[in-house]
Amino acid sequence: MRIGIYSGEIPTSKFIEQMLQDFASKGHEVYVYGTQKGEIDYYRKLSIKPRIFPKNKLAIILLANFLIIRLLINRRYIISKLLTSIFISAKNWKYFFSRCNRVLLPFVDNLDVLHFQWAKDIVKYPEFIEQLDCSIALSLRGTHINVSPVTDKSLAILYRKYFPKINKFHAVSQAIAEEAGKYGADIDKITVINPAVNKTIFKHNNKNIKKTNTKPLNIVSIGRFHWIKGYTYALDAMSILKTEGINFHYTIISSDLVSENIQYQLNDLDLGDYIEIIYGLSNDKVIEQLPNYDLLILPSFEEGISNAVLEAMALRVPVVSTNCGGMNEIINHNENGFLIPIRDSIKLAEEIKKFIKMSESKILKIVDAAEQTIKDNYLLDHQVNKMMQIYKDPN
Repeated sequence: MRIGIYSGEIPTSKFIEQMLQDFASKGHEVYVYGTQKGEIDYYRKLSIKPRIFPKNKLAIILLANFLIIRLLINRRYIISKLLTSIFISAKNWKYFFSRCNRVLLPFVDNLDVLHFQWAKDIVKYPEFIEQLDCSIALSLRGTHINVSPVTDKSLAILYRKYFPKINKFHAVSQAIAEEAGKYGADIDKITVINPAVNKTIFKHNNKNIKKTNTKPLNIVSIGRFHWIKGYTYALDAMSILKTEGINFHYTIISSDLVSENIQYQLNDLDLGDYIEIIYGLSNDKVIEQLPNYDLLILPSFEEGISNAVLEAMALRVPVVSTNCGGMNEIINHNENGFLIPIRDSIKLAEEIKKFIKMSESKILKIVDAAEQTIKDNYLLDHQVNKMMQIYKDPN
C-alpha cells in the first residue's frame, strides 16, 4: 500500500513517527509531506520517503515547475483545474509556486491513501478533496476541533463544507468525534484511536511510593503556555495551598516561554519561591524526569486526550486532571486517577490536599491501576494496527 502522511512538519509528532516506522517495516511505501524541522537520516534505513517543502525561493520555483511538467506528462486531465485553483488562492507569484509544492507533490506519488494529521490543512488545501483520486483520511485532534472553529466562524463554515466529503476520520477521543459531528463529519466514518505511548516507557517507571511530610509535595504540569491549558487556575490553586501553609513545589515544563499574563500572575500572587518553569526539554528528557514528581496536574479547559497524562500514568505518577474533552475516557475518579471540574481552583486545591492525606496503600492501588490502564489500552503497537485498518477499510 502507498500511504501518504500530510503532517506539515518533518519529523512530526512521536505517535505519527512511530506509525511511519511501523508501516515501513511492514513493507508499505510511506511518503511524508512537510517542511523539514530536524534530522531525518533514519528515514533512509526505513524506506520512508520524505517529501520536503523547500524554503529557498529558487528551490520553490524549480520544484513547482518540475511537478507541473510531471503532471502535464502523466496526468494532463487534472493539471489545468489544479493550477487554476492554486492560482485563485495565491496572493502573489511566490505564494503560487509555494502552494504548487504543497498541493502537487501528493498528486505525483500515486497514493492509495493520503492521511491529513491536522484539520486546518485539509480545508486550507481543498484541491485534495476535490481532485485527488485516492482515499482521504483526516485526524481529529484537540484544539483544531474543540476551539479553532468556535473562535473562527469562517473555519467552521469550511469544516461544514468539506468534512462531508472526507472518506475516513481518526479521532483521538470519543468526545472529539462527537464534536466533529457538529461540523458535518459522518459519525459512521469516524474511528476512535486514542493517543498512546511506546512500551519502552515502562523501563523508566517508579515502582516505589514513599510518602513523607518533611519534603515539599513535588507537583508538575506539562504543556505550552496557552490559555486553553488553564494555568491561571492552577496558579490560583497554588496560591490557596500557599495561604494554608501547604509544603509544595510546582513545576511547569513547557515548550515555549512563559506568557505575559502568567508572569504577572506569578508576581501578583507572590509565588516565585514555589514555582519553577522549565523550557524546551525533549520528550525523552521529560519522561526521564517525570518519575521524580509526586503528582501531575492537568488544569486544561479542553483536550483530546493528553499525552502527558498517558505518560504519567505509565510511569506511575498519580494524576489530577480536569474533566475536559476525552479525559474521562481514560481516568476513572479515585480508581486510576482523579478528576475535577474545569475552571475550579478551589476544587483543584482540595484534591491536592486530599492526595497529601492519602495513605501509601491507596496511592499504590491507584498507580497500579493507572499503569495497567496504559498497558491494556494505550500502547502504540495497538494503535498503529488500528490505523492500518482505517486505511484498508473500503468504505
